[in-house]
Amino acid sequence: MTATSAGPSASAPQSRRRWQLALFVAVVASAIALLAAARLEPLAGDLALGLAPAPTGGVTSHVAVVVVTEDTLAAFPYRSPIDRRFLAALIDRLDAAGARAVGIDILVDQPSDPAKDTAFFAAIDRARVPVTLALATKADGLTERQNAYVERHVLPRRHGLIALGRDEIDGVVRHLPKPRGDGGTRLPTFAASIAGAAVAMPGDTTGSSRILYSAKQAAEPDAPSAPFPVYPAHVVSLLPNDWLSGKYILVGTDLPTIDRHPTPFVTGQGSEAGTIPGVVIHAHILAQRLAGLSLPVAPPAMRVAMTGSAALLAAFLFLLPWPPRWLTLCLAIALVAWTGTSLWLVGTGSLLPPLVAPPLAALAAAALMSLSRWQAERSERAFLRLAFSRYVSPPVVARIASGRLALALGGEKRRVTYVFTDLEGFTGLSEKLPPGELADILNPYLDEMCRLMTEHGATIDKIIGDAVVGFFGAPDDDPEQETHAVALSLALDGFAQDYRQRMAERGIALGATRIGLHCGEAVIGNFGGSRFFDYTGIGDTVNTAARLEGANRFLGTRVLMSETVAAGNTGHPVRPAAELVLKGRSSPLPCYVPLGPDDGQDVTRVESYLRAYQLMKADDPAAASAFEAVLRQRPGDPLARLHLKRLQDGEHGATLVLEGK
Repeated sequence: MTATSAGPSASAPQSRRRWQLALFVAVVASAIALLAAARLEPLAGDLALGLAPAPTGGVTSHVAVVVVTEDTLAAFPYRSPIDRRFLAALIDRLDAAGARAVGIDILVDQPSDPAKDTAFFAAIDRARVPVTLALATKADGLTERQNAYVERHVLPRRHGLIALGRDEIDGVVRHLPKPRGDGGTRLPTFAASIAGAAVAMPGDTTGSSRILYSAKQAAEPDAPSAPFPVYPAHVVSLLPNDWLSGKYILVGTDLPTIDRHPTPFVTGQGSEAGTIPGVVIHAHILAQRLAGLSLPVAPPAMRVAMTGSAALLAAFLFLLPWPPRWLTLCLAIALVAWTGTSLWLVGTGSLLPPLVAPPLAALAAAALMSLSRWQAERSERAFLRLAFSRYVSPPVVARIASGRLALALGGEKRRVTYVFTDLEGFTGLSEKLPPGELADILNPYLDEMCRLMTEHGATIDKIIGDAVVGFFGAPDDDPEQETHAVALSLALDGFAQDYRQRMAERGIALGATRIGLHCGEAVIGNFGGSRFFDYTGIGDTVNTAARLEGANRFLGTRVLMSETVAAGNTGHPVRPAAELVLKGRSSPLPCYVPLGPDDGQDVTRVESYLRAYQLMKADDPAAASAFEAVLRQRPGDPLARLHLKRLQDGEHGATLVLEGK
C-alpha cells in the first residue's frame, strides 16, 4: 500500500525535471544552431535560389547592357571621369534608336571639362527617352563637395540610388536594394527609377527580398552579361536600331577593378565566375522588377521562432520512451518534410525560410537529449564506474569490463618489463613556482607521458608527482614486451627533450627526464585494502627498474636498460653503458642505452665506442686513447666522457659500484 501511494508523488518531480531538461536543451540547441548557421544560411539560400522563379526570356529580352570597357577607354585622353562628350553622343544614339528607357550607372559627382559637361547634361535634357542618372549621397561616402555637385546636377533630373548592399558575413550582393529618405525626400532605387513608378515591387519599403539572378547566369558563368545582351559602348553607333529599339538600356562599366561585386554564384562557381559588374546586377534587378517577381526572406523574428520550434519538438520527441531507432526515424521524417516544404516555398517564390538553422537545432536537441539519456543509463552501470574509480590504465579497465580481471585482492607471478620515469630537479623547481604555474607546466607533461604509454600498449602503474611508472606483460601477455618498452622509452625521451626546450624558451629551466627499464618476474595484481587498492607490481624487477632510472644521473644518460631488456629487444640498436652494481645487489648488472635516430646513422662513431668499451673491459691500456677518439667525433658523449675520466683516475674495467648512490 505504501509503495503504491508513493509512486505518483515520486514520479511528479521526476517528470517535471524531464520537461525542464527538454526546455533547457531546446534553448541551448537553438542558440548553437543560430550561431553555427549565421555563415551557412546565406550559402544554403544561394544554392536554393536555383529553384526560385526568375525572369524569363520574355522579360529579359527587353533589357540590354552597354558597357565601357578597356577598349573604350583606350580612345579617350584620360580614364576618369569617363569622357562626358562620348556619353552625350551615346545618349543621343540610344534616343534616336528608340530605346524605351536609359539608365546611366556611372556616378556623376564632380565636374570635368565644362564643354563636355554641358554637352552631357544637354543630351539628357533633350532626350525623348527617360534617362536615369546614378545617385549616391553622403550616406554612401560622398564628400561635401561631391554631394553639392550631385544636388546641383543630378537631383533635379531623373535619378536612382545605385548602392548595392553587401552581406556583412561574406560581402556577397544577395538582397534587393531599398529606397531611402534623404532630407525629407524619398529617393528611389536605380532599377525602380528606370522601370517607372507604375512598376512596384513587394518589399520595396518593408522586409528583405532576394535578388532573383537568372538561371542562365549560373549556367553560363563565362558570359558575365548573360542573360542580357551586352554591347561595348564604343560599337553602339554601329549597331542596328532594331537591337536597341524598345529596350531598357543600362550603361555602366565592365572593368577589371571597378564596380565589380560577388554574387551568389560565388558559392557554386568560385569567386572569379561569381563576380560580375554592378551594371549587370542592376540589370537583373530591373528584369525582376519588370516581371513583378519577389522572394521575401524570413525576418529575424521568424527565423528565431522556427529554429526554437524545431529544437523544442525534437527535444520533446526524445523524451518519449521509444527505442532509439524509432526516435531517429521520426526525426529523419520530420527533417525531410521540413526540407521539402522549404524548397516548395522557394520554388513558388513565396518565402525563403531558414534552411539550415531549424534542422541543425533539431539535430542538436536530439543529440543533447540522446547524450542525457545515455548518461542516465550509464549511471546505472555501477560496476564499470567502480572500475574507473580505482584504475587509471585503459588495458586494466578493459579487462575489468570484460570480466577477465576480478575486483579482488591478490596477485600472480608474471614476466613483465617495467618502465620508470622521473623528471630531474622538479621538486626543487616546484618550491619556487606558484601553484597555478606549476600545474600549467606539469599537467601537459604528464598528459603526454601517459598518452604515449597507452599508445605503446603499456599498463600505467602509478603517477607519483612528476614520476610516471608503467609496465608491459600484464594484464595481457606481451611476447615482444622488451621491444615495445624500448620503443616507448625513445618516444618518451623524444617528447621530454622537446618539452624541455619549449619550457626553456619560456624561461623555465626544466630538468631532463630519466628513464629506467628492467625485465624480470614480478607479482602483479591488486594490492591495498578492501576499499582502495592498486593494480601494481611487487618484487626485485620493480626495484631494479627504479634504480636504473636513478643511475642515469651518475652515468650522464637519460635512458638506461638492463641486459634482460637489451637481450629481448629486437627492434632498436643499443650500446653497452656499464656493468652496474646497484644498491641492494652484490653482482654487476650489464646495462645498455638505446641508440636514437641520429646515433643509429653514425655507424663509425658507434663502432669506435664499442671498440673502446671492449678495450676497457679487457683492461687494455689503449682504452683511454680510444675513448678520446670517440670524444673527438662527438664531444658531448656522456658515456665516453665518464669512462675516460674513470680510466684517467686509475679505475679499470667496466664495473661501477653505485652502492649508496
